[in-house]
Amino acid sequence: MLALCGEGRNNPQMTTVETSQSDTELSHRLLVLASLMMTVAALLWGAIFAWFGEYAAAAIPWAFAAISFVMLVFCRHEKGYPLLRTSQLLLSLLMPFLLMWELGGFINSSAVVIWSLTSPMGALIFSGRKQAGYWFLAFLLLIGLGALIDLQPYHDNFRLPDHLITLLFVMNLTGVSLVAFILLTYFLGQKDRTLTLLSAERRRSDGLLRNMLPEAIGERLKHKQHPIADRLDNVTILFADISGFTSYAMHRKPETVVSFLDKVFSRFDEMSTARGLEKIKTIGDAYMLCGGLTNDAAAGAREAAAFALDAMAYVNTLAGEEHNELGLRVGLNTGPVVAGVIGQSKYSYDIWGDAVNVAARLQQAAQTGDILLSDKTAGFLDDHFSIELQGEMALRGHTPVKTYRLLGEITDA
Repeated sequence: MLALCGEGRNNPQMTTVETSQSDTELSHRLLVLASLMMTVAALLWGAIFAWFGEYAAAAIPWAFAAISFVMLVFCRHEKGYPLLRTSQLLLSLLMPFLLMWELGGFINSSAVVIWSLTSPMGALIFSGRKQAGYWFLAFLLLIGLGALIDLQPYHDNFRLPDHLITLLFVMNLTGVSLVAFILLTYFLGQKDRTLTLLSAERRRSDGLLRNMLPEAIGERLKHKQHPIADRLDNVTILFADISGFTSYAMHRKPETVVSFLDKVFSRFDEMSTARGLEKIKTIGDAYMLCGGLTNDAAAGAREAAAFALDAMAYVNTLAGEEHNELGLRVGLNTGPVVAGVIGQSKYSYDIWGDAVNVAARLQQAAQTGDILLSDKTAGFLDDHFSIELQGEMALRGHTPVKTYRLLGEITDA
């Protein structure tokens, strides 16, 4: 007879406290349910022996039922769970052996000791292989002792009829087989659940990786490529800064400030993703992205320019709705960069080069509401956008750059 009990083993792949607590609660419920079933089965088993006058044999499963009931009462809460588990495994191991001893050996007891095998089986499922090994050694020891019982003359006085012994044989073999099938089904169910959790965790990790890195870079990282570094010839870099934000933040609650930034940058994320652009990072109230990493340079420049116009319109609309003085100023430049992944515990994809510095300087030089382009970026826009020559502009730490002002997108009539 078995107490299908045990502490749910924490899957090492589980990453959330909620999952671990759910497993513990499920294991506790299974233990209580199994203990109740065993208590009822033991009462019925004892009744069979009492019916045929074997009151000493009947007392053993009845004692098991009584002890199980007491343990269920005192260990009904989760804190008593380990004690309830251990007691049920111990009772499941010893009770069949004692019953075999009382009935006179393997044959006369209808091999009732086979129920003791359910103890190491239960430990294997719920307590782990190491603990199950100890329980299995104890089971083998009891089998050896049982063999000695059959050598004694005591069982010659056994009084149960032969047809009942045969019936009990069938009941014991069927019962243990049923328990083994249930345990195996449970084990396979746990395995499937683990694989499902692993698959979900892998999808979650892949999603986080895609949010942090370009998809192609993420694939290279998953394949253990290190270091990841590339030289790209014509990447369009965009810097967008919310002008007036410092003053805005000083006169508002932190929650309001963070909520506003989250709203703006979340919208920027959506727009950049829709246009196939790659967000690099945010720096305070500045947003940095680039185009041309995975597509041709002209397409990257055009998508970045379109993003700049959309972002400008969104911030202007938001400022009007909230009646504040915030605005946007944007700088774009196209040129060669070095791109790569840095960091170990927290990966960061970034780009470096003079082209990045020029884009940042253009953004700093722009007035609120302006989108400034370098001549290199303007050269990729062709007739798709309306631009206005601003002339050469002296940038801090750089030679003068011919610049343009982006006015809008030209649509086909």
